[in-house]
Amino acid sequence: MTEETRGPALHRDDELTEHLRALTAPPADPAYWDGLHARILARVAQGHEEGEWWAISERTYRVGLLAAGLTLIVAGSLWMRARSVETRMAYETQIETPADVQPTFARRGLFDDDRPGAYLAPGPR
Repeated sequence: MTEETRGPALHRDDELTEHLRALTAPPADPAYWDGLHARILARVAQGHEEGEWWAISERTYRVGLLAAGLTLIVAGSLWMRARSVETRMAYETQIETPADVQPTFARRGLFDDDRPGAYLAPGPR
């Protein structure tokens, strides 16, 4: 059993090659190239992009810039939030609080005395 991986045998056809070269050869006349150059420059000078499908209107341009700006703001705020969470988690993993120690919160208010009648009935404290 043989394994044929080379594909079919290719034969050189000089006559066909010459015909194809004649069909695909660029024009030899310099007037053709000058005319092509003039047509391209005339089309560029016209500038008919206003109604074309690829032209972007000013309104679309402004909306796109606004959407891009909002996207940057949201992405930046999410990045900053994620970074602060990572920093807090790194801090908490390094500095462990014992489980038996409960946090104490200080309360500052108008009344420092916890007795309800302390301010209703004046007298010695």
